Amino acid sequence: MKKFIIVGSAGSPPDVLEILKIGEKLKIPVIICLHFTGSVMETFAQHIANETNHDVEVVQKCTALDAKVYLPEGEKDIAFVNNEIITVHKSQSKVHPSISVLFESMKKCDPRDFIVVVLGGLGDDGKEYVGDLRKSGVRFIIQKNPKFKYLPENISEALEEHYEKMEVEKIRELLLTLNRS
Repeated sequence: MKKFIIVGSAGSPPDVLEILKIGEKLKIPVIICLHFTGSVMETFAQHIANETNHDVEVVQKCTALDAKVYLPEGEKDIAFVNNEIITVHKSQSKVHPSISVLFESMKKCDPRDFIVVVLGGLGDDGKEYVGDLRKSGVRFIIQKNPKFKYLPENISEALEEHYEKMEVEKIRELLLTLNRS
């Protein structure tokens, strides 16, 4: 089963909503890992559900993946247990959820199942894992013209030009295509 992962930071929430507005019920899991203060996560999950009509789950324990949107509980990191199960851990990082924790957990899964979208943001969270993930077969999409370019630039630099660059509209079209395949 394909897994569509969206990571980002500052300025990303409106883009997440636009990407998820595909006009049909999800048939694949979408995992969202955006830097947020803990108190905002539940509100953002509800906002996604209201704006997109997708089923949204705030992950609080080991959870089998289904065709819905997943976000971690506030102040926790989201991670893969295996190819079909995700969980959360109390965050040990300065920013949470940690993109690095998510990417590190993906190393034990089938890389061909993952499409990772990197939206705008600050910092370089996750950068240290993307080279190995790409070499193993993970597909990376970098947002073209993000509001905050630092995170996508840092990750694209680590990917050494082995990624695709897309506008939000094209990312939404990609999600729709994957959803129908």
